[in-house]
Amino acid sequence: MPVTLTRIVDRARDLSRDIQQTVHHPLVGDAGLLAVSQYTATGLGLMTTVIVARLLGPMEYGVVAMVMAYPAFLWTFAALKPVSVITRYLSSFRETGQNTDIKAVCKLGYSLDFLASLVALALAGATGWWVMRHFLNMPDMVWLMMIYAASFPLSSLAGTSIAILSSWQHFRWLAVLQVLDKLITLILVVGCMLAGLGVPGVVLGTAIGQAINGAMLMAVATYILRQDGIGLWWSSAINKGSPLSKELSAFLGWNYLSVTLSGLAGQVPLLLLGRLRGPEEAGFYRLATNLMTAGSLLETSLGRVTYPVLSARWYKGERKSLIRSIKRWTLHGGIPVSTLLFLTIPLLPLIVPEVFGLAYRPMVLGAQVMMAGAAISALFFWLSSAYYAFGKIRAWTKAYVIYTALVIGLASLCIQWHGFFGLAGLVAVGKVLFTVSMVVILITDRENC
Repeated sequence: MPVTLTRIVDRARDLSRDIQQTVHHPLVGDAGLLAVSQYTATGLGLMTTVIVARLLGPMEYGVVAMVMAYPAFLWTFAALKPVSVITRYLSSFRETGQNTDIKAVCKLGYSLDFLASLVALALAGATGWWVMRHFLNMPDMVWLMMIYAASFPLSSLAGTSIAILSSWQHFRWLAVLQVLDKLITLILVVGCMLAGLGVPGVVLGTAIGQAINGAMLMAVATYILRQDGIGLWWSSAINKGSPLSKELSAFLGWNYLSVTLSGLAGQVPLLLLGRLRGPEEAGFYRLATNLMTAGSLLETSLGRVTYPVLSARWYKGERKSLIRSIKRWTLHGGIPVSTLLFLTIPLLPLIVPEVFGLAYRPMVLGAQVMMAGAAISALFFWLSSAYYAFGKIRAWTKAYVIYTALVIGLASLCIQWHGFFGLAGLVAVGKVLFTVSMVVILITDRENC
């Protein structure tokens, strides 16, 4: 009996020491700061959503979702969205003091995003009228769709700016700007609603808010680079024949495919639901997605903080310890976050009707299913960061091709059979299967061990 008691006491001490080390680890502090800011920002975003949803009702809220869905769909095709790739290289180059390469990578990231935004805007102008008239049956909303698309050039500046802030670990700046983004959007949207602009006011306020956010982020990122002695990123020349340029091109190619598939998996089901079941159920799906995103913010924060660390350690050759680290992160970070999300699921039948109105009660079950999928995904918050940091984006993208094909291929059937709930179930099950499969592949890959 005394021996057993001694073992229990020793185990308790070890557990206490592990908890203290975890709590005081810089990653936890940075992730906590980002999480607080993201939850604050999300609170402001949800306040905006609540006001809009209650004032417009399910039908007009669905119209807003459909108006913004097609430009977002085009953005998934046009944009390379190189933020993940840029973060990987900036973290590595900063570690080794390669300032010239840092400026070149920054210029490449900003240039790609800005050019892609112009392509998306042009495509919206060329095809938007047909889609709004013949596919979504809203011909009078073409001009509103174009207003939303017009925000892309400035909002595109956000991606590389976030990569710079993350790589330099200026998470306080990132936290402040995240809150400001949602606060500005809230003020603009509510102001337009109070002015009696209705649906156009929501789209207009959102578009202006996104544009302001992109400009603010770029200004702060440029200031940080100058303060660190890097200089002005636009003064750099991009040498297309350099080994770095060739490596980046290959990495960006796979990243483009991955990001495009992610956008398709998010926007195509929404468009199909709006066409087959109408704006109301499209609004349910959009709102449930927003709730799921809000619940996953701590997962996002942890993933954003760990990504530069994984990239730098992989670049320096500290590979054997990385798998042990992510296993420890799963126990100390993933399990608590996943548990918190599961605890919110029983509360949704109380929260949704009370906050958004009784008209949104039919969406509760579908939202619960989607939240369960997000909870399981949160257990492995480091997953996509690890694949990118380890240079295994090709494997990630190939698996995402299968996931996207299944979701889009089965979406019409699930929508026709069970509407919003059928689509919610499909998305949740697909997310869980994809996450678990990719974890197994990574852990069993001998190259990482």
